[in-house]
Parts: sequence; structure tokens; C-alpha cells
Amino acid sequence: MEKKFNEYLSEYLNYIKVNRNYSRHTYRSYETDLKQFGEYILTSSNISGNEKFSFDKADTTFIKTFVANLSDPFAYKKKYSKKTISRKISVIKSFYKYLYKKKYIRKNFAAGVGFPKMEKKLPSFLTEKELTNLLGQKFITRISITDKAIIELFYSTGIRLSELIELTLDKVDFKNKTIRVFGKGSKERIVPFGNEADKAIKNYLSIREISNTGNLPNLFISNNGKKFYPEKIRRMMNKNLSLVTDLKKRSAHVLRHSFATHLLDNGADIRAVKDMLGHESLSTTQVYTHVTPERLKKAYKQSHPRA
Repeated sequence: MEKKFNEYLSEYLNYIKVNRNYSRHTYRSYETDLKQFGEYILTSSNISGNEKFSFDKADTTFIKTFVANLSDPFAYKKKYSKKTISRKISVIKSFYKYLYKKKYIRKNFAAGVGFPKMEKKLPSFLTEKELTNLLGQKFITRISITDKAIIELFYSTGIRLSELIELTLDKVDFKNKTIRVFGKGSKERIVPFGNEADKAIKNYLSIREISNTGNLPNLFISNNGKKFYPEKIRRMMNKNLSLVTDLKKRSAHVLRHSFATHLLDNGADIRAVKDMLGHESLSTTQVYTHVTPERLKKAYKQSHPRA
């Protein structure tokens, strides 16, 4: 059954929004990527989006040609990075998988499309000593009560920036020292936090109501009585992490990387770390199994007969 091209696109975007419950950010990315792919299809087929279209024309070779053009600055006036191209391929694969499942196409043409070979980049992270310096007595007079609570929670749980901003007070269980987090795709997970984060959050709560004039449910409230916005926390993280590191990236994600790296360095089970991070695949978590000097020393001391 052939449909208008725009109908295929609208139906799929509605599916990921309603049925898959994708976040607003992810939805926009999918929409942008598929519209770009759609424009390529329509231009190549010399039709409009309101004309009926058979995806049998947009086969594996067709998709590979589109992907190849993404690396050509003359085709799109820019050369996309391998990471961006990989994301676009993932989106197209998901789209074709849906079309095949709905029997709009006789074959999943995107299944045979490969990803560009990526250079493996080790995640940026702080050392345990750097974090001890930052959160200990050394810089205690330079970090506000709110900043310390936020940094402690980031490092203690490995949650994402968006997850921290949306975290509400009722999702914090002080008795069991856990937080209930709604991550990507609104998937819920429970993550424990440590004693230092517990103390820092309780200390912050003693001043929280001064700012919370609008009775917001969010755990963290900015000084103007509103929910934190991402850029404000990014600036705060950059300012505070610059006290102890020369890393170019000084963000909440660096603390997420530090959380995972330090857990694995100290013998945590990778599957448990995967669940705490909210990863769907174990392969995503494996990036943190990079060999640090600390892990090398520990393995040497444990294993070498004359260590």
C-alpha cells in the first residue's frame, strides 16, 4: 500500500512520540534527520511530499549514496562528522525498521547499511584525588552550598544533567539513600547515593525554601526561585571544576564519566554500572573499561609475585 511521503513521515514521528515516548530533544533530532533524508528522496525522485511514493525506490544503494553525500562538503555545504553521520544512519535504520514492520516495504533496505568507523575516544574524567580536593576542605569556602550538593549528587549517582534538573524532592528517598530517576525515553531507574551526597543535600535543603517562593517540586531551585536551566549549571560546573583540573571539558558529563570510571576501577560489576547509568546496551558502558594507571597498579600488586 503506497502512501504520500509526508504521511509515512508523520506516522513514524507520531509513533516515536506517543508509543516510544521519546524525549523532546530526541524527537527533534529524529525529525530533523528524517526531513533531510526526505528532501533527498523527493529531490532524487522529482516528486513532492504530497505525492504517493514507493520506498522500493529508496533501496540500500540509494541510502548508501545519501550517506556518502554527508561526507561531501559540496553536497550539503558542510562535511558532517562521523558521529553525526552515525546518528543519522541510526535514525534511518529505525525508520526503515518501522516501515518494514508495518509492511510498507518488502525488505528492510537499511539493514545492510553500515556505520562509519569511529575513532575511539576515551571519556574525560577527574581523578579521585581531584574530586577529593574539590569536595573536601581545600575549596570548601569557594563552593556554595547549592553547588556542592549538585556536584556531590552528580558524582555520587552519575545522573545526566537533564535528569538532575527534573529530579523532584519526592523522588529522593533519604531512608534508603536512593533517587528515582526518569531517564531517556522516560525509563525509570533507581540509583543509590552515598553518605557525602546525603550530607550535602540535607545541608542544601536547610536553605532551599528561601529561594523556593513558587513552591516548585524540583529538588534544586535557583536563587531566583525558578527551576535551573541547563546553561546555568554548565557555567557553574565549568567554574568549579576549573579549580582542580585543566581538562577542556568541565561539565556534568565529566562527573558522569568519573562516576563510572571510579566504580569500575574499584571492582564494581559492569552490569550494575550499566543499570545505574541507564544504558540500554552493555556495549555503551564498556567505554569506561579503559585501563587507567590506578587499575594497572592495582592489577600489578594483586597479580605479580614480586609486587
